[in-house]
Order: sequence, then C-alpha cells, then structure tokens
Amino acid sequence: MTGRHEMKPATLPTSRLAIALAASLVLAIVIGAATAVWMLRIQETGKWEKQTETFSIVLAETVSQQMDFAYTALDSISERIQDRWSVSAEYLVGKLSTHDFHQFLREKAALSPAVEVISVLDVNGNVINTSRNFPAPTYSLADRDYFMMQRDNPVQGIFLSSSVRSKTTGKWMFFLSHRLTGSDGEFIGVVILGMSPSFYSQFYEKLSADGHASIGLLRNDFTYLARWPERGEVMGSKNFTGSTYEMVHKQNKKSGVIISNTPRIAEGGKPITRMAAIQSLEKYPLIINFSVDEDLYLADWRKISTGIVVIAMSGILAIVAAFSVLVNLLERREQDLAVTTELKQQAEVINRNQAHLLKNLTEQQIALKDSSDRLQAIFQNAADGIIMVDDTGKIEALNPAAVAIYGHPANEVVGKNGKFFSPPGQPDLLSLAMSRREFLETGCLRTETERMRKDGSLFPAELAITEYYHGGRRKLIVIVRDISERRRMERMKSEFISTVSHELRTPLTAIRGALGLVVGGAMGLVPEKIAALLGMAHKNSESLTRLINDLLDIQKIEAGKMDFVFESLSLQSLLQTAVNNTQGFAQSMETEIVLGNLAESAVVMVDAGRFQQVMANLLSNACKYSPEGAQVRVLAIARDDNMIRIEVIDQGSGIPENFRERLFQKFSQADSSDTRAKGGTGLGLAISQAIIRQMHGDIGYYMSEDTSQPGTHFYIDLPLHKEGMTGLEAITAKPDHVL
Repeated sequence: MTGRHEMKPATLPTSRLAIALAASLVLAIVIGAATAVWMLRIQETGKWEKQTETFSIVLAETVSQQMDFAYTALDSISERIQDRWSVSAEYLVGKLSTHDFHQFLREKAALSPAVEVISVLDVNGNVINTSRNFPAPTYSLADRDYFMMQRDNPVQGIFLSSSVRSKTTGKWMFFLSHRLTGSDGEFIGVVILGMSPSFYSQFYEKLSADGHASIGLLRNDFTYLARWPERGEVMGSKNFTGSTYEMVHKQNKKSGVIISNTPRIAEGGKPITRMAAIQSLEKYPLIINFSVDEDLYLADWRKISTGIVVIAMSGILAIVAAFSVLVNLLERREQDLAVTTELKQQAEVINRNQAHLLKNLTEQQIALKDSSDRLQAIFQNAADGIIMVDDTGKIEALNPAAVAIYGHPANEVVGKNGKFFSPPGQPDLLSLAMSRREFLETGCLRTETERMRKDGSLFPAELAITEYYHGGRRKLIVIVRDISERRRMERMKSEFISTVSHELRTPLTAIRGALGLVVGGAMGLVPEKIAALLGMAHKNSESLTRLINDLLDIQKIEAGKMDFVFESLSLQSLLQTAVNNTQGFAQSMETEIVLGNLAESAVVMVDAGRFQQVMANLLSNACKYSPEGAQVRVLAIARDDNMIRIEVIDQGSGIPENFRERLFQKFSQADSSDTRAKGGTGLGLAISQAIIRQMHGDIGYYMSEDTSQPGTHFYIDLPLHKEGMTGLEAITAKPDHVL
C-alpha cells in the first residue's frame, strides 16, 4: 500500500507534465508560424500597393498627355473655323465641304494614334466633313449626347462624351466636342474628335500581367470609356459598385490604393477581391483604375507561406512523435499498477451485473411470452382476415378468418404466391400495393377491389395494406374484409333513392308547372295573401326539383350511366354563357359576376351541358357566400402548354377549417344552418367533381393569401384541345400532374 501511494505521485504528474510541455511547444510553433505568415502578407501587400500606385501614376500621365494633344487639336480646329468661316451656318457648310478641309482634318487626326476621327457637324447634327473619308457620309448625329450638350449649352466648353458605338465602323468610341458660334453668337455647328478605346485597350494589354490585372479609363461620373480586358457590355455604363466609386465618391479621395471585394460590373456583379490603384486626372474629368487580383499580388506570399507551414507541421509532427513515445512509456507503468485493482473491481461489477441480467432476462421472457400469446390470440380470433406477405409476394401466414373468406386452408397457401387470391388478369397483393402511389408515398393503402375464392367465385373486398420491416426486408400485413353485404345494402339504398326520385319527379313536375302558371298570372289575378303562399310553394317545388335532379345525377355517376357528348369548344364562349346564365341569380343576391382574363384562344374538349352545370354550381355558391355589393371574378389562366385553369373567386369569409376535408363529399354542409340560410343539398360539389373527372380534369380550391381581401378560389383544371387532335385523343390525353 505504501509503495503504491509513493509511485502514483511520481508517474501520473510526469506524464501530464510531458503532455503539457509538448502542447506548449506546439502552440509556440503555431503562433510563430502564424505571425510570420501574417507579417509576410502585410509586407507583400505593401510592396504591391506601391507598385500598383506607380503603374496608375504612369498611366495617368500617359492619358493626360494624350488628352493635352486632343484638347489642343480640338481648340485649334475650332479657332480656325471660327476665324475664317463663322459668318452663318449655311456659309459654314459651303466652306467646309471641301477636299482640302478633309485633308486638313486627316492630317490633324494622324498626329495621335489615340484619335480615331475628327468631324464637323452642322446645326442639325449632319456630318459636314470628316477625317475618315471624303465625301462625308450622309447620316445624322443629332441624337448623340455630345451634340445635344453643345447645341443646348452656349457656355459648355469642351465636352467629354460617354462611349458609344460608331455609326460608321460599329466600334466603341468616346468623343470630345466643341461648339461653333457664328458672328452673331448663334449656334452654327459642332467640332467632334473621336478617341478610340481600342488604342487604350491595346496599350493596357501590355500591362495586364497575363490576365491578372485590369485597367479602366472612366469619366468622373464613373462611366466606362475604355477597359482591358475589353468588356463590350460595360462600355458606356456607369459603375456605382466598384473600387473607383468606393474611393472617389464614398471616401472623397482623388487617388490612392484600395483593396475591396465589392461586386464588379465587368464580372456580372460577382464580388472578387482585388487591389486597385486610383488616379483622378487634375486637368480632365477622367479617372484611371489599375487593379490586380489576389492570385498576382499574393502569389509570392502563398509560396513562402506554404514553405513556412510545411516546416512548422514537420516540427509539430516531430514533437508529437517524440512526446508520444515518452507519454506511452510513462502511462504503461501507470496502467500496470492499476490493472490488478481494476480486475478485482470489474469482477465484482460483473458478478452483480450477471445477477441483475439474469433477473431481467427472466422477466423479459415472461413478458415476451405474454405479448406473443396476446398477438397470437388477436391474429387467430380477429373478425377480419389477416394475411402476412414477404418481399417476394409469398404468403407467410393467414388467420382463420382469412381461411374462411377465401376457402383455402393455411397449409395449401403458406409459402406460395398469393396470386390465386386475385381474379385472372389482376395483380397479386404485393404487385397491387407497389402499383399505387399512395402506398409508395406512405407505406399504407386502403382500397376496394374484387377478390377470388377457392371455388373461383368473386366477391367485393376492402383491403388495408401496411408495410413493415423485419430483418431489413420489407413485409406486408394485409387485412381483408368481405363487403358483399355492404355492397348489397348500398345497391338497395341506391335503387330505393332512384325509385323514389323517379316516382317523385313526375308528380312534382306537374305541381311545379301548375304553380308556375298560377304565379305567372295565367289563371288571372291572385289575391296578395294567396300570391305569397303560392310563391313560397313554387319556390320550394323548385328546390325539391333540384334535390331530386341532384340525387338522380349522383345515382347515374355511381352507376357509371351518366352520358357525355364531348365537343371542341371555345373556352371564352363557354365562360361567357355561364356568366350570362347566372347573372340574374347574382343580382338577386346583390352581387356581380365579373369576367377577367379569359385566355381567348383556348379550346377545350368538354360536354357543354355538363360544363355549364358545374359552372352554375360554382358561380351560385360564390354569389351565395359573398357579402352584398361584392364581386365574383372569373379568370382563365394557362398553366402550361397542355393545361388551362379556370378560377371562380368570391369575397366570402372562407371555408371553415374543420369542414375542408369533407368539402367534396355528398350531402356536405359547413353548418346545419347553411341549408336553411343559403339553400342547397350538399350534393353540388360532389357532382361537379365527378363531372370534371369524367372530362379528364381536376377541381379544387385554395384560400386567398391576402388577409385584407379574404375569399376562396375554386379552380377547374382542364386539358387543352390542340389542333389536329382527335376527340378521343383529347378526352384521354391526361397530363401527368392531373390526378
């Protein structure tokens, strides 16, 4: 015990001390390397700032010299013209339209490679003479800014224009212009001197450093006059995002060096970090921008920094390796002393854990047996048939209820494919599930279909298919319910409703007709008190007739006996007819139906009568649920090349959230009071949905997103009928997005 207590203080602190010492050395190397890299970056950046500033000064001096010549040449030409020929505008045109004056302009332009052309314009902007060719071309420059500026500003002086494309060569140019004044002070013309950005681009290209540098010549309003690399899309445009604007406008400096990553107009607005040296010319409204990218001015720094990092990492690895060996030796001694004590403690823990595990195992086995017995009891005694299918479609198990439904003993079907449960030509259980989108998206499927018993007889079945995974493999649980009795009761109910509806419609038609004649005055004047009662009776007979017609339509739809006559019709005409037919009802509800965008060229293949039935239902509902004085809007919007969407938009309070799932179900009303307050049977939307689906379309709704203008958008999506498509193709060509 004494020896053990003496060794721990000697070994444990030593290993920790070694680790701390190694960490200190590593930290010192990292800090030293980082400091060296950072200082080197500062030095390299400072060096390049001086170089770029020098380049920008040289460029500024060069441009200033060229501008000195251009301004001097323009002044001398203007003075010569005004001294000799400034009598009037007509006199000027006559005297300057000579070959000698063309030669004079040509000699002036040849004195500087930066000068592209020198021209004289008359008071209308037409070219009188030019240095480029003789005779002068017949075109007008009255729309150019340099002409308008001199024409409209008598005290303008020499004006430096923006870059424009030459009407003669199509190349980019910028111009210096000088006003010509007659002997009476009137405007008689303009002298212009065109500078070629291409000259500056070729000059700048020599300083481009293999594409890592860019040079721009800008007017003092930040308009590009010349640039390398050349970018035609930025010539003549103003750059309010670059480094030039940042320094001259925001920092209010005439020159200097700036490093920024502002969006660059020449790079499509992409932010790129660059070092830019800016020089504003003192005598002229020009700015020089010489900039280089990080790849150039940090190239040497990156190479040296890489070497520093490699050396630092090598030193760190060497320290880590050496101290790892030392720490391992120290820790091994410590571990050897602790092994015996740990083994004893672990043995005690293991003994306790084994006893605890044995107790838990016994309890879990009992619980597992109870759970298995319960599941087996449920499986064996369930009223519905239960079938378990593996990922290949083979039957793994079925309960007695499934045996009773299908008539197949369990020993005949277990281990075999369940295709003999399906009528000939229909898929087995696994294929049926995998063919449905609902199952692929949710792993569950509820459907009604026909199944086949052992004796070959078919029966209607309700299937609930759910997937689960066991051992990493997909398996299915299929719950089967024979719904023959339910179908029989539904047929009885349908036959009863159909019979009652037909039997009621005949006498009701006579009653409604008779009441209509009386109310309409066919039988003479009716006393006021009796007229009110007759009007109430006639109104209710109309409502009862609509109810019976809706019931009969539902029966026809469910029986698949509703007839459709499809025609290729103009959607605009259909919607106009629907609005006209419903406008009287809208007025009775103190609302107005307004047609909006109708997609005038759209053609659809529909049954006109059934389509009008759907539109009448949607429009009457919109009028019922809109406040007095509101508008119901009807729009037609093309969704794509194949589909057209019709929208009916009301200004009502919207559909209650708890009713939205039942909106298209039969006999659905948002509130029991709706039937009395608004009228209706709750069948209209169910019938409309069935009709639109027969037309290979879809019907739905969504709520207005604008809370200040609440309302509901009911829409109908229909396939467009294209030229050359037959009627059968039109009604069967259903786009993928229509479900």
